[in-house]
Amino acid sequence: MRRHCPPRAAATAALAVFLSCPTAEAANQYVIVGAGSRPCGSWLQVRNQTNPDSAVLQSWVLGYITSVNANVLTVNQDVADGTNPGALFSWIDDYCASHPLDSLARATGGLLDSLRAKNHAH
Repeated sequence: MRRHCPPRAAATAALAVFLSCPTAEAANQYVIVGAGSRPCGSWLQVRNQTNPDSAVLQSWVLGYITSVNANVLTVNQDVADGTNPGALFSWIDDYCASHPLDSLARATGGLLDSLRAKNHAH
């Protein structure tokens, strides 16, 4: 007899299996999907241009922040706590200028650490 799991139950079970498997998480690493794998140098090259690459990279940063808001925070619902995108991108600009070979994901992780400390987000 075949049993049908509701989509939510199936997704929860898959997530539990995924989280219980040994992964790069053990080494404080994760798989970067999309534009976040690009180096900071790419961010600096296109950041102030009006082209699709700039929009893709900026959207990736905002999506990462949104994901943290949705999946990690337990107290404050906005790790950026009202900080406008221009200020967020300016922080990334400064980081990338000092670390051009780091990934955009690493830069965004640094931004999130800074925001958490500033806004006491948990």
